[in-house]
Amino acid sequence: MFLNRRQVTIALCVLMALGMVARADRVVLSPSAYNLPPGSAKLEIARRESKGGLTQYWLNLGLVGGIEIEGLRLETPSRYVDTFSLQYNILPDIGFTPAISAGIRDIADKTAEGRALYVAVGYRLPYMPPNPFIDEMYLFGGVGVGGIKGAFVGAEVRTPYHILLSAEYDSRVWNAAVSWEPVPLLRLRLYSLDGETFYGASLAVSF
Repeated sequence: MFLNRRQVTIALCVLMALGMVARADRVVLSPSAYNLPPGSAKLEIARRESKGGLTQYWLNLGLVGGIEIEGLRLETPSRYVDTFSLQYNILPDIGFTPAISAGIRDIADKTAEGRALYVAVGYRLPYMPPNPFIDEMYLFGGVGVGGIKGAFVGAEVRTPYHILLSAEYDSRVWNAAVSWEPVPLLRLRLYSLDGETFYGASLAVSF
């Protein structure tokens, strides 16, 4: 059975939304300037076994108007901390301009770093010479005050093997992550956060 024009349009919109979800809403921990599109969500979990254990949970929701909200829970065997963040996309990435967003992190001021205000910029390099190792490369940067103490920078490399390499300086420490996508929108991740090893996963969905 052939698809009619309306069905083709809907299918293309869904594929575009899935592609947008695949972009980073964080580099590792620092903002990337890319928001989740409206009607999409991402759940991410990272676990550390050392120092008594720590599990971090993030739930991100893309809303209309270029707004994204993020809930964060930090959980140890003895206590947990809940807070949330808000990011607004000022300029979307339309292929030849950078993405620019502004936001406030840890609005409840519950984490050790504390509440932060920031502006973030993300840019996809427009051309990568053909090679067997890199499909796409993104560069990130920004500046913050409060819990983000000055400038932060990062990069993400996407390979043809469904592996993503991410690294950042988040204004305090260096962080990195290696992610593998066994199926679209599911990532298995290994992190180095402030010198500590974490493992985890993230799952993105579009409604």
